[in-house]
Amino acid sequence: MTAEERQKQVDEAIANERLEGLEVSSHTREIMDDYVAGKVSAKEAAKQVYSRYGV
Repeated sequence: MTAEERQKQVDEAIANERLEGLEVSSHTREIMDDYVAGKVSAKEAAKQVYSRYGV
């Protein structure tokens, strides 16, 4: 998957959160940026977010 495709996925996820009345934290955005850059997989990014919030 390309960085552009990963960015589109992130943009859609953020838009979905906004539709739900929620805002993505700056920490989560940093993780998403790492995902877009290809530094972490989607699975690892999710694991980091879940870990931060105790899920």
